[in-house]
Amino acid sequence: MNLAGFTSLLSAGEEIGGCQLATPDAVALANLHFPSRAYCLVAEWAILDLDVTTPQRKAITDRELIPALVYALTVIQDSKGRFQPGDWVRTTLGVSFTHACLFETRNTLYVLYGSRP
Repeated sequence: MNLAGFTSLLSAGEEIGGCQLATPDAVALANLHFPSRAYCLVAEWAILDLDVTTPQRKAITDRELIPALVYALTVIQDSKGRFQPGDWVRTTLGVSFTHACLFETRNTLYVLYGSRP
């Protein structure tokens, strides 16, 4: 199943373009906004907003997290070598989503490609 088929099972959702930069420029963007942070460049991704109860949302936000995660079918590059190119990845809960393509977790910054460069 491709990502479009997977996400259509979940909901109509909102389309987000993601990063359109070449790999070196995407790495520079990550380092500019999150210096010294481990990063992972991914393609074919979806941000999954979790449907949680009010008490669950409070518990999540009290930990300074957002009730969302990223599921990506294709890792392009991982700065720590945890994932190999072509692997898939599912993140932990997010901390922030900025610049229309930077999804931050406590340990990693994910650069979300709109299309593989």
